[in-house]
Amino acid sequence: MKRRQFIQTSVKAITAACVAPGTILNTVDALAAVKKISKVVIASNAKLVTNVSQIEKTALRATLDEALVALTGTGSVRDAWMAIFPNLNTQDTIGLKVNCVNPKLSTHPEVVHAIAESLTTSLGVNPNNILIWDRTDQELIKSGYALNRDKEGMRCFGTSHKLSKNAPLFNASSDGYPGYDKNALVNLGDNAFVHLSRILTQMCTYLINVPVLKDHSYGAGVTLSLKNHYGSISRPQICHGGGGDPYIGNLNNLSHIKDKTKLIVCDGLFASYSKGPYGPPQWVSHRLIASIDPVAHDYIGGEIIDKKRIENGLDPVIPEITWFKTAVQHGLGVNDPRKIDKILV
Repeated sequence: MKRRQFIQTSVKAITAACVAPGTILNTVDALAAVKKISKVVIASNAKLVTNVSQIEKTALRATLDEALVALTGTGSVRDAWMAIFPNLNTQDTIGLKVNCVNPKLSTHPEVVHAIAESLTTSLGVNPNNILIWDRTDQELIKSGYALNRDKEGMRCFGTSHKLSKNAPLFNASSDGYPGYDKNALVNLGDNAFVHLSRILTQMCTYLINVPVLKDHSYGAGVTLSLKNHYGSISRPQICHGGGGDPYIGNLNNLSHIKDKTKLIVCDGLFASYSKGPYGPPQWVSHRLIASIDPVAHDYIGGEIIDKKRIENGLDPVIPEITWFKTAVQHGLGVNDPRKIDKILV
Protein backbone atom coordinates (compact mmCIF):
# COMPACT_ATOMS: atom_id res chain seq x y z
CA MET A 1 0.00 0.00 0.00
CA LYS A 2 1.35 3.44 -0.93
CA ARG A 3 1.90 5.97 1.85
CA ARG A 4 -0.99 8.22 0.68
CA GLN A 5 -3.35 5.24 0.51
CA PHE A 6 -2.28 4.14 3.98
CA ILE A 7 -2.93 7.59 5.44
CA GLN A 8 -6.34 7.82 3.77
CA THR A 9 -7.30 4.34 4.97
CA SER A 10 -6.12 5.14 8.49
CA VAL A 11 -8.10 8.37 8.64
CA LYS A 12 -11.23 6.58 7.45
CA ALA A 13 -10.73 3.88 10.08
CA ILE A 14 -10.31 6.45 12.84
CA THR A 15 -13.33 8.41 11.69
CA ALA A 16 -15.51 5.30 11.48
CA ALA A 17 -14.46 4.16 14.93
CA CYS A 18 -15.19 7.56 16.42
CA VAL A 19 -18.53 8.38 14.82
CA ALA A 20 -20.21 5.05 14.05
CA PRO A 21 -23.56 4.72 15.84
CA GLY A 22 -23.32 2.74 19.07
CA THR A 23 -19.52 2.71 19.06
CA ILE A 24 -17.70 2.35 22.37
CA LEU A 25 -14.28 3.34 21.07
CA ASN A 26 -12.87 6.83 21.45
CA THR A 27 -10.16 8.56 19.41
CA VAL A 28 -7.36 7.14 21.56
CA ASP A 29 -8.58 3.58 20.96
CA ALA A 30 -8.92 4.13 17.23
CA LEU A 31 -5.41 5.55 16.96
CA ALA A 32 -4.07 2.68 19.01
CA ALA A 33 -5.74 0.20 16.68
CA VAL A 34 -4.25 1.85 13.60
CA LYS A 35 -0.78 1.98 15.14
CA LYS A 36 -1.14 -1.54 16.56
CA ILE A 37 -0.49 -0.31 20.08
CA SER A 38 -1.47 -2.54 22.99
CA LYS A 39 -2.89 -0.99 26.11
CA VAL A 40 -1.75 -2.03 29.58
CA VAL A 41 -3.41 -0.30 32.51
CA ILE A 42 -1.58 -0.12 35.84
CA ALA A 43 -4.07 0.82 38.51
CA SER A 44 -2.29 1.76 41.75
CA ASN A 45 -4.08 2.62 44.95
CA ALA A 46 -2.44 2.78 48.36
CA LYS A 47 -5.85 2.06 49.91
CA LEU A 48 -6.05 -1.41 48.35
CA VAL A 49 -4.07 -2.91 51.22
CA THR A 50 -3.98 -1.54 54.76
CA ASN A 51 -0.86 -1.27 56.91
CA VAL A 52 -1.82 -4.59 58.51
CA SER A 53 -2.03 -6.31 55.11
CA GLN A 54 -5.83 -6.36 54.95
CA ILE A 55 -7.43 -6.02 51.51
CA GLU A 56 -9.99 -3.22 51.31
CA LYS A 57 -12.85 -4.57 49.20
CA THR A 58 -14.51 -1.22 48.49
CA ALA A 59 -11.29 0.32 47.20
CA LEU A 60 -10.58 -2.85 45.24
CA ARG A 61 -13.87 -2.80 43.37
CA ALA A 62 -13.55 0.91 42.60
CA THR A 63 -9.98 0.48 41.34
CA LEU A 64 -10.95 -2.49 39.19
CA ASP A 65 -13.80 -0.59 37.55
CA GLU A 66 -11.55 2.41 36.95
CA ALA A 67 -8.96 0.17 35.30
CA LEU A 68 -11.53 -1.40 32.96
CA VAL A 69 -12.90 1.98 31.92
CA ALA A 70 -9.37 3.21 31.19
CA LEU A 71 -8.52 0.04 29.27
CA THR A 72 -11.56 0.24 26.99
CA GLY A 73 -11.76 4.02 26.69
CA THR A 74 -15.44 3.95 27.64
CA GLY A 75 -17.55 6.13 29.88
CA SER A 76 -18.77 3.54 32.37
CA VAL A 77 -17.89 0.12 33.70
CA ARG A 78 -21.01 -1.30 32.03
CA ASP A 79 -19.79 -0.06 28.65
CA ALA A 80 -16.35 -1.42 29.47
CA TRP A 81 -17.72 -4.93 30.03
CA MET A 82 -19.79 -4.64 26.84
CA ALA A 83 -16.61 -3.80 24.97
CA ILE A 84 -14.81 -6.79 26.46
CA PHE A 85 -17.71 -9.20 25.86
CA PRO A 86 -19.57 -7.79 22.84
CA ASN A 87 -21.22 -11.12 21.98
CA LEU A 88 -22.04 -12.36 25.47
CA ASN A 89 -25.36 -14.18 25.87
CA THR A 90 -27.21 -15.65 28.81
CA GLN A 91 -25.98 -19.20 28.15
CA ASP A 92 -22.27 -18.35 28.17
CA THR A 93 -19.95 -19.33 31.00
CA ILE A 94 -17.10 -17.00 31.91
CA GLY A 95 -14.17 -18.86 33.45
CA LEU A 96 -11.88 -17.00 35.83
CA LYS A 97 -8.53 -18.82 35.72
CA VAL A 98 -6.73 -18.13 38.99
CA ASN A 99 -3.26 -19.11 40.18
CA CYS A 100 -3.13 -21.05 43.45
CA VAL A 101 0.14 -22.96 43.09
CA ASN A 102 1.53 -21.00 46.06
CA PRO A 103 -1.07 -20.48 48.81
CA LYS A 104 1.13 -17.80 50.38
CA LEU A 105 0.99 -15.73 47.21
CA SER A 106 -2.03 -16.77 45.17
CA THR A 107 -4.75 -14.92 43.31
CA HIS A 108 -6.73 -13.45 46.20
CA PRO A 109 -10.41 -14.42 46.42
CA GLU A 110 -11.18 -10.73 47.03
CA VAL A 111 -9.82 -9.83 43.58
CA VAL A 112 -11.77 -12.58 41.86
CA HIS A 113 -14.97 -11.71 43.71
CA ALA A 114 -14.55 -8.04 42.74
CA ILE A 115 -14.38 -9.08 39.08
CA ALA A 116 -17.41 -11.35 39.45
CA GLU A 117 -19.38 -8.70 41.33
CA SER A 118 -18.59 -6.11 38.67
CA LEU A 119 -19.85 -8.51 35.99
CA THR A 120 -23.07 -9.37 37.80
CA THR A 121 -23.98 -5.83 38.84
CA SER A 122 -22.93 -4.14 35.60
CA LEU A 123 -24.17 -6.65 33.03
CA GLY A 124 -26.59 -8.75 35.02
CA VAL A 125 -24.55 -11.92 34.46
CA ASN A 126 -25.99 -14.91 36.28
CA PRO A 127 -23.50 -15.69 39.10
CA ASN A 128 -23.81 -19.41 38.27
CA ASN A 129 -22.40 -18.62 34.82
CA ILE A 130 -19.14 -17.53 36.47
CA LEU A 131 -16.69 -20.36 37.11
CA ILE A 132 -13.59 -19.80 39.26
CA TRP A 133 -11.07 -22.56 38.59
CA ASP A 134 -7.54 -23.87 38.81
CA ARG A 135 -5.91 -27.28 38.63
CA THR A 136 -7.01 -28.73 42.00
CA ASP A 137 -9.62 -28.29 44.71
CA GLN A 138 -6.88 -28.72 47.27
CA GLU A 139 -4.94 -25.69 46.06
CA LEU A 140 -8.08 -23.56 45.79
CA ILE A 141 -9.06 -24.38 49.39
CA LYS A 142 -5.56 -23.62 50.70
CA SER A 143 -5.72 -20.25 48.95
CA GLY A 144 -8.96 -19.30 50.68
CA TYR A 145 -11.59 -20.24 48.10
CA ALA A 146 -14.94 -21.80 48.99
CA LEU A 147 -15.79 -24.62 46.60
CA ASN A 148 -19.20 -24.61 44.93
CA ARG A 149 -20.60 -27.07 42.39
CA ASP A 150 -24.24 -26.12 42.96
CA LYS A 151 -26.64 -24.62 40.45
CA GLU A 152 -26.80 -21.39 42.42
CA GLY A 153 -24.07 -18.85 43.10
CA MET A 154 -20.63 -18.60 41.55
CA ARG A 155 -19.11 -21.97 40.88
CA CYS A 156 -15.60 -22.80 42.05
CA PHE A 157 -13.68 -26.06 41.66
CA GLY A 158 -10.53 -27.60 40.26
CA THR A 159 -9.79 -29.92 37.38
CA SER A 160 -8.98 -32.62 39.92
CA HIS A 161 -9.15 -33.10 43.68
CA LYS A 162 -5.44 -32.92 44.44
CA LEU A 163 -2.07 -33.43 42.81
CA SER A 164 -1.19 -37.08 42.38
CA LYS A 165 1.43 -38.95 40.40
CA ASN A 166 -1.19 -41.59 39.69
CA ALA A 167 -3.95 -39.19 38.58
CA PRO A 168 -5.51 -40.02 35.18
CA LEU A 169 -4.32 -37.90 32.29
CA PHE A 170 -7.79 -37.43 30.89
CA ASN A 171 -11.52 -37.90 31.42
CA ALA A 172 -13.45 -37.35 34.61
CA SER A 173 -12.22 -39.38 37.52
CA SER A 174 -14.54 -41.78 39.32
CA ASP A 175 -15.40 -39.20 41.97
CA GLY A 176 -16.83 -36.80 39.43
CA TYR A 177 -14.04 -34.25 38.94
CA PRO A 178 -13.77 -32.76 35.45
CA GLY A 179 -10.30 -34.17 34.78
CA TYR A 180 -8.43 -33.73 31.51
CA ASP A 181 -9.88 -34.00 28.04
CA LYS A 182 -8.93 -37.20 26.18
CA ASN A 183 -9.72 -35.44 22.89
CA ALA A 184 -7.45 -32.50 23.67
CA LEU A 185 -3.99 -34.04 23.50
CA VAL A 186 -1.48 -31.44 22.25
CA ASN A 187 2.24 -31.33 21.61
CA LEU A 188 3.65 -28.11 23.06
CA GLY A 189 7.04 -28.73 21.46
CA ASP A 190 9.85 -31.29 21.72
CA ASN A 191 7.28 -34.08 22.19
CA ALA A 192 5.87 -32.48 25.34
CA PHE A 193 2.42 -34.02 25.05
CA VAL A 194 -0.21 -32.81 27.51
CA HIS A 195 -3.99 -32.88 27.85
CA LEU A 196 -6.07 -29.76 28.43
CA SER A 197 -8.44 -29.42 31.37
CA ARG A 198 -12.06 -30.24 30.55
CA ILE A 199 -12.96 -27.03 32.40
CA LEU A 200 -11.09 -25.16 29.68
CA THR A 201 -12.26 -27.19 26.69
CA GLN A 202 -15.87 -28.00 27.61
CA MET A 203 -17.12 -25.75 30.40
CA CYS A 204 -15.94 -22.21 29.59
CA THR A 205 -17.20 -20.07 26.73
CA TYR A 206 -14.86 -17.21 27.62
CA LEU A 207 -11.88 -16.70 29.93
CA ILE A 208 -10.63 -13.97 32.20
CA ASN A 209 -7.03 -14.68 33.18
CA VAL A 210 -6.31 -13.63 36.78
CA PRO A 211 -2.60 -14.26 37.48
CA VAL A 212 -0.34 -12.99 40.27
CA LEU A 213 2.61 -10.60 40.08
CA LYS A 214 5.46 -13.09 40.62
CA ASP A 215 8.94 -13.88 39.38
CA HIS A 216 9.92 -17.41 38.36
CA SER A 217 13.35 -18.55 39.51
CA TYR A 218 13.16 -21.89 37.66
CA GLY A 219 13.93 -20.40 34.27
CA ALA A 220 10.84 -18.63 32.94
CA GLY A 221 11.79 -15.30 34.54
CA VAL A 222 8.23 -14.31 35.40
CA THR A 223 5.03 -16.27 35.91
CA LEU A 224 2.18 -13.99 34.92
CA SER A 225 -0.71 -14.41 32.47
CA LEU A 226 0.85 -16.66 29.82
CA LYS A 227 2.45 -19.09 32.23
CA ASN A 228 -0.70 -19.15 34.36
CA HIS A 229 -2.04 -21.71 31.89
CA TYR A 230 0.45 -24.29 33.11
CA GLY A 231 -2.40 -24.81 35.57
CA SER A 232 -4.67 -25.70 32.64
CA ILE A 233 -2.72 -28.77 31.48
CA SER A 234 -1.70 -32.19 32.69
CA ARG A 235 2.03 -32.69 33.34
CA PRO A 236 3.17 -29.04 33.41
CA GLN A 237 6.44 -30.27 34.91
CA ILE A 238 7.62 -31.45 31.47
CA CYS A 239 7.32 -27.90 30.08
CA HIS A 240 9.97 -26.12 32.14
CA GLY A 241 13.04 -26.77 30.01
CA GLY A 242 14.55 -23.99 27.92
CA GLY A 243 13.15 -21.37 30.26
CA GLY A 244 9.64 -22.36 29.21
CA ASP A 245 10.34 -21.84 25.51
CA PRO A 246 8.63 -22.86 23.21
CA TYR A 247 6.03 -24.37 25.56
CA ILE A 248 4.54 -21.15 26.99
CA GLY A 249 4.04 -19.54 23.59
CA ASN A 250 2.73 -22.72 21.96
CA LEU A 251 0.31 -23.37 24.82
CA ASN A 252 -1.23 -19.92 24.65
CA ASN A 253 -1.56 -20.18 20.87
CA LEU A 254 -4.09 -23.00 21.26
CA SER A 255 -7.58 -21.90 20.22
CA HIS A 256 -9.14 -22.90 23.55
CA ILE A 257 -6.95 -20.27 25.22
CA LYS A 258 -6.26 -17.70 22.52
CA ASP A 259 -9.82 -17.39 21.24
CA LYS A 260 -11.60 -17.59 24.60
CA THR A 261 -9.44 -15.15 26.57
CA LYS A 262 -11.04 -11.69 26.63
CA LEU A 263 -9.29 -10.00 29.54
CA ILE A 264 -6.32 -10.21 31.89
CA VAL A 265 -6.50 -8.74 35.38
CA CYS A 266 -3.32 -9.34 37.34
CA ASP A 267 -3.52 -9.46 41.12
CA GLY A 268 -0.59 -7.23 42.00
CA LEU A 269 -1.67 -6.39 45.53
CA PHE A 270 1.29 -8.37 46.84
CA ALA A 271 4.24 -9.56 44.76
CA SER A 272 7.57 -11.35 44.62
CA TYR A 273 10.74 -10.41 42.77
CA SER A 274 13.17 -13.19 43.78
CA LYS A 275 13.09 -16.97 44.25
CA GLY A 276 9.47 -17.20 43.11
CA PRO A 277 6.95 -18.57 42.50
CA TYR A 278 7.02 -20.07 46.00
CA GLY A 279 7.43 -18.43 49.37
CA PRO A 280 5.66 -15.45 50.94
CA PRO A 281 5.18 -12.10 49.20
CA GLN A 282 8.21 -9.82 49.25
CA TRP A 283 6.49 -6.49 48.92
CA VAL A 284 3.07 -4.87 48.95
CA SER A 285 2.60 -3.60 45.41
CA HIS A 286 -0.90 -2.04 45.71
CA ARG A 287 -1.63 -2.71 42.01
CA LEU A 288 -3.99 -4.25 39.53
CA ILE A 289 -2.73 -4.67 35.96
CA ALA A 290 -5.27 -5.00 33.15
CA SER A 291 -4.88 -5.69 29.44
CA ILE A 292 -6.25 -7.71 26.55
CA ASP A 293 -2.73 -8.37 25.23
CA PRO A 294 -1.10 -11.14 27.31
CA VAL A 295 2.39 -10.52 25.96
CA ALA A 296 2.29 -6.77 26.61
CA HIS A 297 0.80 -7.47 30.03
CA ASP A 298 3.60 -9.87 30.96
CA TYR A 299 6.26 -7.50 29.62
CA ILE A 300 4.99 -4.63 31.77
CA GLY A 301 4.63 -6.97 34.75
CA GLY A 302 8.22 -8.02 34.14
CA GLU A 303 9.28 -4.37 34.13
CA ILE A 304 7.69 -3.87 37.55
CA ILE A 305 9.44 -6.96 38.89
CA ASP A 306 12.77 -5.93 37.35
CA LYS A 307 12.58 -2.50 38.93
CA LYS A 308 12.29 -4.15 42.33
CA ARG A 309 15.09 -6.60 41.52
CA ILE A 310 17.45 -3.80 40.52
CA GLU A 311 16.59 -1.87 43.70
CA ASN A 312 17.69 -4.96 45.62
CA GLY A 313 20.91 -5.52 43.72
CA LEU A 314 19.65 -8.30 41.43
CA ASP A 315 19.92 -8.65 37.66
CA PRO A 316 16.79 -8.00 35.58
CA VAL A 317 14.90 -10.99 34.19
CA ILE A 318 13.35 -9.53 31.03
CA PRO A 319 16.56 -9.82 28.95
CA GLU A 320 16.65 -13.56 29.72
CA ILE A 321 13.04 -14.33 28.71
CA THR A 322 13.12 -16.22 25.41
CA TRP A 323 9.44 -17.26 25.28
CA PHE A 324 8.41 -13.68 24.51
CA LYS A 325 9.75 -14.16 20.98
CA THR A 326 7.71 -17.32 20.39
CA ALA A 327 4.56 -15.67 21.73
CA VAL A 328 5.07 -12.66 19.46
CA GLN A 329 5.69 -14.91 16.45
CA HIS A 330 2.33 -16.56 17.12
CA GLY A 331 0.70 -13.12 17.04
CA LEU A 332 -0.35 -13.29 20.68
CA GLY A 333 0.78 -9.73 21.41
CA VAL A 334 3.75 -7.39 21.54
CA ASN A 335 6.76 -7.01 23.82
CA ASP A 336 8.13 -3.88 22.16
CA PRO A 337 7.71 -0.98 24.64
CA ARG A 338 7.28 1.39 21.67
CA LYS A 339 4.07 -0.51 20.84
CA ILE A 340 2.69 -0.58 24.36
CA ASP A 341 0.53 2.21 25.72
CA LYS A 342 1.15 2.05 29.47
CA ILE A 343 -1.71 3.83 31.22
CA LEU A 344 -1.39 4.77 34.89
CA VAL A 345 -4.56 5.29 36.90
